Amino acid sequence: MLRYETLMLTNSHITKDEINMLESFFDKLAANFSGKMFAFDNWDKQRLAYTVKKNDYGTYVLVRYELPLESLTAFFKELDSFFKIKCNEIVLRNVTVKLDPKKTLEYRKPESVTSRSGNLDSFIRENKMDKFLDSDERD
Repeated sequence: MLRYETLMLTNSHITKDEINMLESFFDKLAANFSGKMFAFDNWDKQRLAYTVKKNDYGTYVLVRYELPLESLTAFFKELDSFFKIKCNEIVLRNVTVKLDPKKTLEYRKPESVTSRSGNLDSFIRENKMDKFLDSDERD
């Protein structure tokens, strides 16, 4: 079995039903090709480094799965069709990579926009824009 991961950038307005549909699709597709999905992680809303299809924000979804060598071509052909035909309004971009079996499966999940808390002063300090603070607040 070979391990792969697909990272999808979806529009930021994706619904819970659409997320569930993506999870169900990957689970069934992997099973149809004698594979198995072993991780599905919604990274929530993120601010994008640049605009993608007129979106400044997006939601990343990471999927990891195992597939037998003999079914790779057919699996990825079907996955490509799924993204192009059924999900082109939901999934803005996607990338699939083969995972190294010798490396750990740990990854660092980025902090989402919705989980950040604090005020404007802490944001300014975190982003090294101290010149925008009053002189007595800089220290």
